[in-house]
Amino acid sequence: MATIRGYIAASVDGFITDKAGDVAWLEPFNDTDFGYDRFIQEVGTVVLGRKTYNQSRNLSPDWAYPGKRGIVVTSHPLDDAPDGVSAWSNSIAALADHMRELDGGDVWVVGGAQLQSALFDLNAIDRLELFIIPVLLGGGVPLFAELKDSQHLKLEATESYENGVVRLDYRPGPTSG
Repeated sequence: MATIRGYIAASVDGFITDKAGDVAWLEPFNDTDFGYDRFIQEVGTVVLGRKTYNQSRNLSPDWAYPGKRGIVVTSHPLDDAPDGVSAWSNSIAALADHMRELDGGDVWVVGGAQLQSALFDLNAIDRLELFIIPVLLGGGVPLFAELKDSQHLKLEATESYENGVVRLDYRPGPTSG
């Protein structure tokens, strides 16, 4: 059974893009090793919403996740999909079940905010590694879309970096206290 993971960066004020929908605000932090190479080696499948997929293709015409199976949640066909990348147009609940059955590594829900929120609403995210970037954007796409219910997470680990970034590693479950 695959582990379904979130691994995402957000500004201190909770946004994953700036007001223009861009992620260039993350570039000053690209010189730090946040453990991505270790993380991506554990992943066999990446899951993206259509907007996130389009953004990744605009940043690089090649598949940004070579050697990884890709699932794009979309209601429209993928005319230019790289090998190993397919469209998913069924329900998010069916997607969660499908992801659990995948073999060959963990499943990374790359984004976006609506997809991550929908999977949290289904209690389908097993682990969330959240990187808080020391930037205030003042607006943009929020980390999560509106959730149906509150979600309790248990903090498993933290890590801080010299550039002010903080990594929070959560699992579903009640907080200690």
